[in-house]
Amino acid sequence: MIEVRKFRDEDAEQVAKIMFKAFKTFLGDRIKEEDFNAEDYRKTSNVKSARSETISFVAVDGERVVGYLKVVAGANGLGSLDVIGVEPEYFSKGIGPMLFAEADKFWKEKNMRKISTCVSAHNKKALMYYIKNDFIPEGYRRDHFFEGVDEIILGRFMKKS
Repeated sequence: MIEVRKFRDEDAEQVAKIMFKAFKTFLGDRIKEEDFNAEDYRKTSNVKSARSETISFVAVDGERVVGYLKVVAGANGLGSLDVIGVEPEYFSKGIGPMLFAEADKFWKEKNMRKISTCVSAHNKKALMYYIKNDFIPEGYRRDHFFEGVDEIILGRFMKKS
């Protein structure tokens, strides 16, 4: 049974591998495995400052991490979905929605007004997922993270409870 919980430092190695595999599905050879460093996940997954809080969640199947999501809540009511990745063999098994539900709880708890994210323009599956979940395209960045890879900026206003 797949469960979602808060990221722990010991998850970092598995998360780095998952994120590399997930990003490789749409970025191909533009990325390298060494770009996904476990120590970076340990340092950045759960961070709190006076102006913002970053929290990360993992989806686990037993002891195996199969998904990762990192989100931010800012002091000004603006949140962001920094990154989400799912083990490719678990695509289309409901992992994304499970992780997203935890993010929504966090943003509501922190009284976020609006959430932003971006998605590679050629990652149509992810773009459609965001649109289905009330994100609206708000802008476009050409050659943003990589030459030849454009990003679509998305925003979503939080529903008042």
